[in-house]
Amino acid sequence: MSTTRSITIVGAGVAGLTIGHQLRQNYQVTVVERNDVVGGLARTWHYGDFHFDVGPHRFHTENPKVAQFIRDILQEDAIEIQRKSGARMFGKFHEWPLRPTVLLAMPFSTMFRASKDLVFKEHLDGESFEADVVNKYGRTLYDIFFKPYTEKFLFYSPSELHRDWARAGVNRAIIDKRASADSLWNLLKTTFMPKPVETTFLYPPHGVGRFADRLSESIQASNGQVLLGSQVSAIETSGNRIVAINVGGQRLPVQNLIWTGPMNEVTRLLGITGLDLEYLSTIFYNLELKRPDKMDFQWTYYGGDEIFSRVTTPSAFAKTTLPTGKGALCVEMTCREGDERWANPEKYTDAIIKDLVRTKTIDSAADVERVHIECVRNTYPIYKLNYLGELKRSLGELGKYSNLLLAGRSGRFWYNNMDHSIGQGLTMSDKILRGSVLSQIDDSADREFWATEDDGDVEIREEEIAEPLDEPKA
Repeated sequence: MSTTRSITIVGAGVAGLTIGHQLRQNYQVTVVERNDVVGGLARTWHYGDFHFDVGPHRFHTENPKVAQFIRDILQEDAIEIQRKSGARMFGKFHEWPLRPTVLLAMPFSTMFRASKDLVFKEHLDGESFEADVVNKYGRTLYDIFFKPYTEKFLFYSPSELHRDWARAGVNRAIIDKRASADSLWNLLKTTFMPKPVETTFLYPPHGVGRFADRLSESIQASNGQVLLGSQVSAIETSGNRIVAINVGGQRLPVQNLIWTGPMNEVTRLLGITGLDLEYLSTIFYNLELKRPDKMDFQWTYYGGDEIFSRVTTPSAFAKTTLPTGKGALCVEMTCREGDERWANPEKYTDAIIKDLVRTKTIDSAADVERVHIECVRNTYPIYKLNYLGELKRSLGELGKYSNLLLAGRSGRFWYNNMDHSIGQGLTMSDKILRGSVLSQIDDSADREFWATEDDGDVEIREEEIAEPLDEPKA
């Protein structure tokens, strides 16, 4: 009988591929991916000379180990770019982090009410997103921005969401350590900082998916397999072990299984019922434009009544992502898998283009030459009020299988960024190589990285601090 050690990884996102890359010399690695390309939520769509990422992604970390790993993988494909992001508020575009010009666009009545919130602070008890935002920023900003944006984006009221959604989604939106957005006072101080925050990122010339491509190539060069267009339809168990998975009607024996797909899918396949963990999905409208882009923000949050929530401008990352003389926009509209938006995304194309014109993101509908619609499942875990208890129950049930390890944004139900998934992959692979039991590798993978300054997902040294890599939803 063969003594070759093997490991099966479900999901070819950055966490799974990082683990596979690190283990490829010591294990026979098989990666199973249901999409036709690798990268997961960090893949790139290529339409001829146009290249669109799944929303804004770029490589940024202050963790030396993660930074070196990224450079080692990308090599000559690592080019440096400056960050420039924005937000559309009060009918105008503004730099993010906000600058004093935003005050000029704010109605006087709004400014007056927000000023009162600084003096007469309202306090709400509880663990809700609503309580967290009102206590930090006041009722005025909550009512005019956070509440409508959240309801448009998540289809839940902030009163139904856990405060961790605010902590992960809002606090992480500012990267520079001089800046802070954890209270109204700090938001104002950030706005009046003497100079805009300048941050340098790494980015591949033809899209962030090159990172996943390189990892996949290294796995295959070491006699590993990357099976694309392959979805797991069943999981076979024996006692406290997983012994096989079914992929496309074929039974694949399993020694060790790393699952980076959605957590609720692995629980369903294992017959675990009664759990309430929910994911948001997103439809991406990738627009090829006849003329160069008006927008020079890499990504822009839209806080008004637009049907979409965020727009990415590929050319602001790298001019090499599109042909000379052309423009491109990646427009995001959230949904639930299986709802009307998901089932009929083409119905919303005209409304999206109309809103782009109305907001002066483009000059005319005639500027749009071609639209590519991409539906992406499970883009965000939804942190409802009950999510911590449900997550603990899920991890407890899945922890019964000794050769199963959950990893990545979807697998851990973890609202993270690429550098956290890469760092987690490095940490987990180190532990696997040291002989740790898979089901016990969870002590450093799910820390609340937004809670303290020195939290990161790589446990090597305290001073190795992981910073956000790709911009979260505001």
